[in-house]
Amino acid sequence: MSFGNKKVIIAASMLVAAISVGVIIGSVAGYITKSSKPNSSSVVVSSEDVPAQLVTSIPISEQPESSVVQSSQAPSSKPVSSTPSKVPSSSSASQAPVNSGAISKEMQTIQTLFPNFYVEHPGIIPHQKGDKVAYLTFDDGPSNLTPEVLKILADNNAKATFFVIGRTDAQSKQWMKDIVDQGHTIGMHTYSHNYKQIYASPTAFFTDMSRLSDLIVDATGVKPQVMRFAGGSVNSYNKTIARPVADELTRRGYTYYDWNVSAGDAEKGATAQSIYQNTINGALGYEKAIVLFHDASTKQNTVKELPKIIETLKKNGYRFEKLDPTVKPVIFRLPS
Repeated sequence: MSFGNKKVIIAASMLVAAISVGVIIGSVAGYITKSSKPNSSSVVVSSEDVPAQLVTSIPISEQPESSVVQSSQAPSSKPVSSTPSKVPSSSSASQAPVNSGAISKEMQTIQTLFPNFYVEHPGIIPHQKGDKVAYLTFDDGPSNLTPEVLKILADNNAKATFFVIGRTDAQSKQWMKDIVDQGHTIGMHTYSHNYKQIYASPTAFFTDMSRLSDLIVDATGVKPQVMRFAGGSVNSYNKTIARPVADELTRRGYTYYDWNVSAGDAEKGATAQSIYQNTINGALGYEKAIVLFHDASTKQNTVKELPKIIETLKKNGYRFEKLDPTVKPVIFRLPS
């Protein structure tokens, strides 16, 4: 074999080696890229997507992150341990570390706590295509406006859902009872409504919610089965703990609801006209509209526009129902 032929063979060998290395590097890079992405197969996306324009109509503290998902964890009605540990105080809970390993260990402990904070989940009843339903929901009550809201609902033969906070005075407890006695759903919205406090750790969150559940039972005789996170299930305060807390709520049988329509009544500069338009424009885009209102004492414009909102939606074929655990929730996409 001539020297020239040897050079050709060596060059060819080097070329083959270079191609092989390139293939290997490309495969490794592709694997790394693929592995770094969230596992989308574990996310079940609901058909009731949150519209992109909704983000602009919700206060910064209550903005959803993305579209809608369903939790896949099956509920359980029993604690992991029948011997509950001592519940830490809220001050010690607020000092809990926020790294994922610490949160994982904390969640294991939480499963042995709050033995009365469980409900039985009856199962979902599918929404029937063509059935136009508006679920009017009111956060942050009860307030001095609650009786007016209840009267408007009664006058229109409409049911609604009230996600209340921890008001312990006798009048507020009576308003909670009025909500239940008039056939509406009462749900939990946190006891303190202090974002920094309730989202400081999973233990702080469940301490707060369990306390609110006990208050509602004391005021109404009814154990709440549904809840709405303060600021929505994903907000700027709870991203670190949102998923483990949501999974634990589901395991305990509770159903939490976000919304796909916002009246924008908690926005700075909200007017009666903007509340009406936000609600109608949003609701008409869905057969199943879960509408966010607020029942705080400063929301007179919400009360003012409510009869007109109900009338307009009725003319467009909607009926008005309350949320309960049989209604498939609209919820925001949880962090992976």
